[in-house]
Amino acid sequence: MPRWRRDRSLLWRSLLVAAVSAPALLLLHLHGPELPSSSTTRASPLWGELSAAAGAEAADGGGASSSGATCATVEWMGEEAAGRGSPEAASLRVRELIRRHFLLHGAARVRELPAYEFCKQGFVLGKASEAGFGNEMYKILTAAALSIMLNRSLIIGQTRGLYPFGEYISYTNHSFTIGEVKHLWRKNHCARTNGRDLNMRVDNFEHPTETNVLCSDWNSWKDPIIWFDGVTDAVGIQFFLKNVHPKMKTAATSLFGSPGSLHARPNTFGELMQVIISPSRTVEKAVQWALKGSSPDIVLHMRMMTNRPVRARKAAVSCIKRAIEICHLKGIPRVALISDTPGFVKDIKQDISEFAEVIYFDHKGFSKNFGLDTTGNDKPMDFRSRDWGSAPRWAAFVDFFLASQARYAVVTGAHRRVGTTYAQLIAALAAANRFGAYPFAHTVSILYGRILYEDRI
Repeated sequence: MPRWRRDRSLLWRSLLVAAVSAPALLLLHLHGPELPSSSTTRASPLWGELSAAAGAEAADGGGASSSGATCATVEWMGEEAAGRGSPEAASLRVRELIRRHFLLHGAARVRELPAYEFCKQGFVLGKASEAGFGNEMYKILTAAALSIMLNRSLIIGQTRGLYPFGEYISYTNHSFTIGEVKHLWRKNHCARTNGRDLNMRVDNFEHPTETNVLCSDWNSWKDPIIWFDGVTDAVGIQFFLKNVHPKMKTAATSLFGSPGSLHARPNTFGELMQVIISPSRTVEKAVQWALKGSSPDIVLHMRMMTNRPVRARKAAVSCIKRAIEICHLKGIPRVALISDTPGFVKDIKQDISEFAEVIYFDHKGFSKNFGLDTTGNDKPMDFRSRDWGSAPRWAAFVDFFLASQARYAVVTGAHRRVGTTYAQLIAALAAANRFGAYPFAHTVSILYGRILYEDRI
């Protein structure tokens, strides 16, 4: 096939991927209030998606030319959809909804209820393992969202008495453990007095022919515990928006907004994370050490799975520059770099340092300064090493909470276009950290962008 035809075919494939990705990414564009800064300012709000496609190879067969990488913004999806509504107002409404729910159904109140009231209480279980952080966290966030929709209390499952990632994350005291619920059930004689055994009903989302997410009224279920299993992303719980029962659909809409109003949908997962998780003391200390007193304007996350292609670097740099342009940042912006491949961070730091201040977490430097022992069981298991990278696990959590301090934009890239729930949750938590924090009339975007590039062989 002639070379020009191969190039044109490659371009069409890149544009097709960008077109398919755009609607999904639009759901993650989260607005927050403008932040005061001595070095950066923003003139006007704008939603946007960043996508970069590598251009033609240089004539000598080397890497992609910098002019070949382009970024696409929300104009591709229509300016009208970008300028309406207020995601911040919707998110603050959901924040209050979450607060009221845990005030009424949180563990502090429910465990003190009289026996006859406690035995009527329902629960939703969120159980995660210690596989990929993003997928496992979505399991817990899904359970929390479902507990709000059904007016039940939240249980966060433990394994051998330990919470998932409990060494690095502190969990809310609004939730129960399954052991505590069993103890209180026996203490209040629920089975004997109320004739209500502590049964659990499991609905497995991974079995499409068996799940009741679309066709059942979950409010009518009398089982004390419900476990909505198999949801590892933001999509599963939002199937309730299409539930055939009006009450279920209304409950889902109140929490996630109307699917027909993309311009005003709340940042539900970010608001839930703000309540449910926080960094451990050591992780928090490491985050503050890496920040050096100031939050980053933009975060670049690259999941490279030990690969270090030149094309990815060029595409990422192009999109960082585009994000700076979209956000109207003045002066020298701060860019935080995080990646599962430390060598890639060192490579791309040189490119970005030409126009921005670069920060990243050096786990070896932190360990040396604070006398931490990073050997032992903290390394990811062999079969998870490509998922977590070569650094200790706790460094990934420092990166997560460091990146969630982003003021304006989160840009993510992945080798071979591997999707990353880790970056989605970073953007969601970053937006939640900004909403309602500053009394400014203008709004800004936590701009979530995904880098798309072709790595030709």
